[in-house]
Amino acid sequence: MSKYDKLIQKIFDGNPNLTPEEIINLLKKLGFKAAATGSSHLTFRKPECLSVTLVLTQNPVKSYIITKLQEVLINEGYKIE
Repeated sequence: MSKYDKLIQKIFDGNPNLTPEEIINLLKKLGFKAAATGSSHLTFRKPECLSVTLVLTQNPVKSYIITKLQEVLINEGYKIE
């Protein structure tokens, strides 16, 4: 199991100990592009997908971000295992 597979499983498990850096790396791997929105916020976009806004100073990330990531992963074809 790759580190990205492990990270995806942590997201689906609702693990509250995810860092913004882990999320950024995963979103980039999924093809999302970062759009600068502010000094502490970063929004990731991909055509015909949900956008994800991260607060870079929140470590670990908030639960609503994890829920949003679950939706994004489901839209990308990943399944809850």
